[in-house]
Amino acid sequence: MNAAVFVDFENLFASLKNRSEFTGQRTRDVALTMLENLKSRLRGEGLQMVLGRSYATFDTYPGMEVAHDLALMGFDPQYVLVAPNGKSSSDVQLAVDVCRVLFRRADIETVVIVAGDRDFIPIARQVLEENRGLRMVAIPDATSGDLRLRVGAERFLSALDLLPHSEPAAASASASQSPQSAPSASPEAVAPIREQEPERSEPSSADSPRQNGDRQRAGRAAIVRHIPVTWHNTGHTAPHATEEQLNACLDLIVKSQMRHGSREVWLSPFLKGAMSQHFSSLVHPERRALVNELRARGVIRVEERENQFADHPYSVIVLVEDHPWVQAVAEKLRRS
Repeated sequence: MNAAVFVDFENLFASLKNRSEFTGQRTRDVALTMLENLKSRLRGEGLQMVLGRSYATFDTYPGMEVAHDLALMGFDPQYVLVAPNGKSSSDVQLAVDVCRVLFRRADIETVVIVAGDRDFIPIARQVLEENRGLRMVAIPDATSGDLRLRVGAERFLSALDLLPHSEPAAASASASQSPQSAPSASPEAVAPIREQEPERSEPSSADSPRQNGDRQRAGRAAIVRHIPVTWHNTGHTAPHATEEQLNACLDLIVKSQMRHGSREVWLSPFLKGAMSQHFSSLVHPERRALVNELRARGVIRVEERENQFADHPYSVIVLVEDHPWVQAVAEKLRRS
C-alpha cells in the first residue's frame, strides 16, 4: 500500500528541544533519526512512502540545517512564511497539501501526519471521511488531547518509540590514542558526525583566506563538546570505506586547510562542497561515514565550538598533526 507522509518539522523540533532525555544530543539529529525510523516502521507494516513533505522556515535555524538531509530522506522541504509575531503557516500549508493528495491521488491509501497540534483536527477528520488510512505521529505529552480523542488513540504512534532504547554511547576515543589501538568503526562503536556550522558558515566575499587564517590564529572558539552518538546511518557504515577513499578524504581536508590558511575546517561546508564534488558517486551518509572513519582511526577530531554569530554551536574538523597519515599527505602536497 502507498502512503504519503507530512511532517510539521518545526512542531517536531519544538517538541523535542527541551526534553531532558536528549541532553547532550543535537535536537535536529534526534528528529532526523525519528523520521528515518518512521520510514522503516511503515515499510515493516507494508506501507511504502511514495510522497513525503516537510514544513519549516528553511531560511532560518533549524530549517536551514536540515533541508539537505530531509530532501535526501524523501521528505521534500516546503518553504513556509512567518508572521511578524513568529507564527508560521506550516499547519495551513500542510493541510492544503493533504487535501490535494486526498482529491488527486487515489493511489495513496494512507496519510501519515507528524504533528500533534489541535489545529490538525479538521484535516484529520477530512482524511477519515475520505475513507483513507490515517496515522498521527507525535510526542505524547506534546499532543492535543482533543486531537487524540477525535482521531482515536489506535491511530497514534509515539514519536519516542521511533528512537533506540539504548543510552547514547560514549564519544569516540581521544586523539591521543595510537592508530594501532583505535577501535574498529562499527555503527555501535563510532559516534556519527553531526553537521552544524555558524550562520556565517562559509566565508563571505569580503573574507579572504588570509583574513580567515588570521581569525583562527587569533584564538579558536571554546570547545563545547566532542560529538556524542546521535544518529546511526543504517546501511551506510564506515567499515565499507576503502583505504583509497580514506586517503582521498584526508587529502581534501588538508587541501581545504591549506587553501583557507586555517588549522581547522568547518564540517558542514566541507561535506556539502569538497566531499560532494569529489565523491559524487556516494550518497551523503556514505560521505559522512568516511569522515567518521578517519575520526575513529585517530586521524582527525570533530569538535563543537561556541558560535559568536548564533545561539547554537558549530562543528569543525581538526587534524591530528602527528598522525603518520596526516604527515604523509601534508608532505606530498608540499612537494607538489
